[in-house]
Amino acid sequence: MRKLLVLLVAMVPMALWAQFAPAQDQPGTTAMHADSSAFIGWATGCTVNPGPMDISDPSLGVAGSGYPAENAIGVPGGTYTVTCLGDGGYATLTFASPICNRPGPDFAVFENGFKSGNYWFLEIAFVEVSSDGENFFRFPAITRVPFDTQLNGFATMDPAMIHNFAGKYGAFYGTPFDLDEVPNNPLLDKNNITHVRVVDVVGCIDPQYATYDSEDHPVNDPWPTPFASSGFDLDAVGVIHDIAHFPTPEDEPPFIANPVGAVVFDEYPQTIEINLDGVASDPDDPDEDITYSFVSNSNENELSVTLDEKILNLTRLSREAGSATIVLRATSDGQTIDFNVYVTINSVPDGIEENDKMTISVYPNPAHDYIRIETQNFASLQSIDVYDIAGQLVLTSNETEINVSGLESGMYFVKINCGENIITERVIIK
Repeated sequence: MRKLLVLLVAMVPMALWAQFAPAQDQPGTTAMHADSSAFIGWATGCTVNPGPMDISDPSLGVAGSGYPAENAIGVPGGTYTVTCLGDGGYATLTFASPICNRPGPDFAVFENGFKSGNYWFLEIAFVEVSSDGENFFRFPAITRVPFDTQLNGFATMDPAMIHNFAGKYGAFYGTPFDLDEVPNNPLLDKNNITHVRVVDVVGCIDPQYATYDSEDHPVNDPWPTPFASSGFDLDAVGVIHDIAHFPTPEDEPPFIANPVGAVVFDEYPQTIEINLDGVASDPDDPDEDITYSFVSNSNENELSVTLDEKILNLTRLSREAGSATIVLRATSDGQTIDFNVYVTINSVPDGIEENDKMTISVYPNPAHDYIRIETQNFASLQSIDVYDIAGQLVLTSNETEINVSGLESGMYFVKINCGENIITERVIIK
């Protein structure tokens, strides 16, 4: 009786913290059985980068022996037909048709957890998605499992205390994921998800090895599990929405961008600000949250480009005439569209007598550790600014010798301000 009382008292904080969908055998669960008619396909490819059996003892070797990656292809198989990721390992899955974002959950991840007493033995993982196979974006996962005491390797958990982790439910019950919950990013097309990545959470609360949820809480799950089957046991990924079965309706209003209009530079130096608010729009959702990003600048030698949320800043770098095409990208709710900003740069007379013209030299070029600036009139030197190729200010100085050893290799613009005269030189840093 005394042990039972202690156990009940220990469980009170856990019950108070629980706030998410409950276990698969409880009302209100979001668990999806493998034979649900909602699944219209399964992963067709899988590669695994296994982690160690025990991250604190690498001498034990990596996990996954006897649990090949192909076990995660197709329908769930249950307890033993899984691929095991080890501490911090990950699996990347591909599909016959890209997953797309439609109302409700878009895919589900299956693990082989099981019930033990009133709770569940679960091993959990982060889930990430990609539309190009290179840039992956994580679902914002949350844990309410206390992290003051390490869960041992055979501990049980309450599924209602975790959200957006794969492995929330037991064998043959998938954890659903809705692409709407992934933050929008210009590098992610939610209607063309080609890769799903499942990343073991490690589960150790020691800061040396811990992983953290989206609220910066250490993720506590059963650990250590120093066996070949260590870590998350991936059984399958079921597709709910894909392009083949849920194509975009032809009559769906297009995501459009309105022309910015002509941008003309007549002065030097000069910066022109353009407010992009309202340039792009979705006729079907006038209150959408549109973000903008910079894609390319056709004349990087004459024009620098910076983008501060919805304010586009264009700065001419030369007195010479020219033109440029700036490509920007608008993104809203998984949709993207690229649009152009056309720029005309008119020539500007020097307005300086020949004898008063400054000569400036920036050397060495290419540079490694330092660049030096020489000019006929050091007294008028006010500032030296160094910009990267995207127009971002990376260094500023009023000295004629500048340490550039901390910059990455590439092309930079050195803007030399001598009062009435501003001269920009290009330099390569290796």
